[in-house]
Order: sequence, then structure tokens, then C-alpha cells
Amino acid sequence: MSSISKSSAVSGKRVSLRGQAYDTLKKRILSLELKPGEAVTVAGLADDMGLGRTPVIQAVDRLMLDGLVEVMPRKGVVVSPVSLEDLVQIIEVRMLNECRAARWASERITEKQVKALEDNLKTMRKAAAARDIDQLIALDSAFHALISQAAGNDILSELLGNLHDRSLRFWTLSLQVPDQNDRVVEQHTDIVEALAKHDADAAEEAVRLHIAAFQSNIVDRVMRR
Repeated sequence: MSSISKSSAVSGKRVSLRGQAYDTLKKRILSLELKPGEAVTVAGLADDMGLGRTPVIQAVDRLMLDGLVEVMPRKGVVVSPVSLEDLVQIIEVRMLNECRAARWASERITEKQVKALEDNLKTMRKAAAARDIDQLIALDSAFHALISQAAGNDILSELLGNLHDRSLRFWTLSLQVPDQNDRVVEQHTDIVEALAKHDADAAEEAVRLHIAAFQSNIVDRVMRR
């Protein structure tokens, strides 16, 4: 048992074991380490993570609610496939809610939050130059979370967090396309500049173009290649 698991057991916080299993499996799915359509077993996952079966089963139940896995007869736990239909539905909801979040963020963002976005952008430029996809994905998630927080609506922030999680497998595929990471940095730059100027129209348009470019890249250059 890992030191984290030991400390969790001592403190009696079984939820921490479930959380550990959930976080690990979710990361493996979203990073495509566990590929869409891949079948795994609870026993195999438990052995791999050094955990008991109960927290893994609980994590799988939560991942089912996230739409990331399915439990199928005679196959066990199957990583949910990705499809253009899923992408279209995610994009539709992101367009509706993320553009609104950008408008609110432009009105409510603080200097400290602008600085956090600028720092994120600087680090992203370095990651793009190094072609570090794992870091780019982490920075992109943090970037959008910062905007959601700046919008000042906790419910919207939670909704967008879920949408971004469900977008990550597509995002991982998207960033594997040559030069896409450089374009993302440019798009993020436009968003930050609009937010810093408190320009609601420009912020909304920059976010809309960013999401549309993401969809176009997946459909035209990844999903159909």
C-alpha cells in the first residue's frame, strides 16, 4: 500500500482511496493512456494501482456518471468511445455557456486574475515551444478554469469544468496535430488581451473563435484523417 493509502487508512477516510482511484483513472482516460473502447477489469485496475477493489468500483461508478466509462456484460469496464456526435454536443454547450462566461469575466475580472492568466500564457508559450503536450493540456485546463472563476458564478464554473473534462480526450488528439499548439497560444493571447481591456464583445468573440477552431481542427484534421 502506498504512503497515501496508508495515511488514508489510518485517518479512516475511505473516500480518499476512492478519490485516489478516481483521479488516477480519470487522468489515464483523458490522456488517452486508456484508449477509447479499451476494456479493463476492476481486479486489474486495483492491482495496478495498489488499491482494494471497493474504491476502484466506487471510482468506476463515478466515471460512469462522467460519461467516461461503461460497464458491459462479459467485457467488464469499457472506456467510452469518442465520436463526432459527442464533440458536437460538447461544442454546442460550450459555445452557449463559455461565451457568456467570457462576457461576465470581462466585467468582473481583477488585476490579480489578469496576472494569473498572463503567467499561464507565458508558461504555455514555453510548453508549446517544447512541444510538451501533457503540460499544454494542464495549462489549458487551468486557463479556462481561471476565466470561469473570473466570471464570478460558481454554478457556471462547475458546469464548464465538467465540459472541459469531457473535452480533454478531443483536446489531446487536437494538440497532436502539428502547429496546433502554437495556434492555441495565439488564441489564448487574444482572449487575455480582451479580458484585460474589459472588452466584453472582444472577449466573447475571441472565446467563440477559439472553440470553433478547436472543433474544426478535430473534425477536419484528426477525426477524419
